Amino acid sequence: MYDKSTVNTYTTPSGLKRYRLPVQCAQMNKHRNISSDTPEFAIHKATLQEMIWADQWQERAALKHKKLGLEMNGKRSGLKVGQKHKIAEGRTNIAQYELNAAYNVLAQRLEAGANFDWEFFKSCAEYPFPKPELNDLPPPPARPLLPREPSPTDSTFQPKLETMDSLRPGRRLQKEQEARARFEAVHAQWERMCAQIKHAYQQQLLQYKSTVDARKAQHERQVQAWEQGNAVFMREREACIRMVEHKKAAYLEHEPHAVLDYFDMALAHFSYPFCFPHSFELDYYVNNRALIIDYLMPPLRALPRLARVLYNEEDDLFHEIILTEGERNSLYARLLHELPLSVFYELFAVDTAVALAAIGFRGYIFLDENKDSGKPPTRVVEVQIDRATFAATDFFHGDSSLIFEDLGGVIHPLE
Repeated sequence: MYDKSTVNTYTTPSGLKRYRLPVQCAQMNKHRNISSDTPEFAIHKATLQEMIWADQWQERAALKHKKLGLEMNGKRSGLKVGQKHKIAEGRTNIAQYELNAAYNVLAQRLEAGANFDWEFFKSCAEYPFPKPELNDLPPPPARPLLPREPSPTDSTFQPKLETMDSLRPGRRLQKEQEARARFEAVHAQWERMCAQIKHAYQQQLLQYKSTVDARKAQHERQVQAWEQGNAVFMREREACIRMVEHKKAAYLEHEPHAVLDYFDMALAHFSYPFCFPHSFELDYYVNNRALIIDYLMPPLRALPRLARVLYNEEDDLFHEIILTEGERNSLYARLLHELPLSVFYELFAVDTAVALAAIGFRGYIFLDENKDSGKPPTRVVEVQIDRATFAATDFFHGDSSLIFEDLGGVIHPLE
């Protein structure tokens, strides 16, 4: 969860004052800045971005698990030739899937369509903390087993009479008294032992009750704190939903902050390959209803290279077929043309308020592998399109490089 201490203010080149905070996903090494005209809505958008990344991380983890499973299966001993060919086929299918996703972004988007509306902003998460449960109470002390009570009829306490004892009543009586005394002594000892055991058990019960009462009191305090936090969270969520409705109404009136918030989350919502940074910042110029996108594009080194996997029966090895440098450069050139076109299609398609008259796309790449070197990304792509041209362009059947060229797009040389 975020708080307002992480939010700072800035002014866009068009003069809009915004509140901004950094958001990142460590698992996928993704990060971007989220902004809005209020700290509260900026934080809400940051939470939505985290939800998007969480879903993408699950998809990526599932794909990595499948890839690793195939690779590990290929190393098992005793595999039949047919099984090895099947493993190679499975790895090839994944490689082709990744290549297609990375280098055919426009076709992928046109096939999937572009769907987004303000309901997405109401995708509020539940209170992130579980309600405290009282599930760690100690077990009660076990009721002790008392030793058997001695009985006067026990053989131990019977006088050992002899034949002569019947002729001598005094001797008989003496033995009977001695046996009775032994019983009474043992019984008294038994009573003391039982009393000690019962006392110890009562002390254990008192300690148990004290521990349970303290734990229950602590649990009640935890539940009370949770209920208070949940109530505050629910009030904030309801306020956020009301804020979304106000934002939606403002977007329909082309209010610049609402326009930026809408298209910022729309672009974040659309899925791109995991190797794409998909990090960007937007600005909106009210006078000509132009949206400017500064977009961080993937460098060639980050894109997949594996084309297919073959199993050779002669050497009993799996062989990975890698794209040649020429193939990669050709595919990358197409990507530089298609990526902005895909973004144009997405945003114009979901612009139900016709808030955009034009979109400008500026693509950047980190040429230095070390992003922390301090060197800023280099601008490599510039292209723009207006609504009329978008409506007249056949994205489904036209050649992406020709469309890009007709729009006056420029690809700067990578130095």
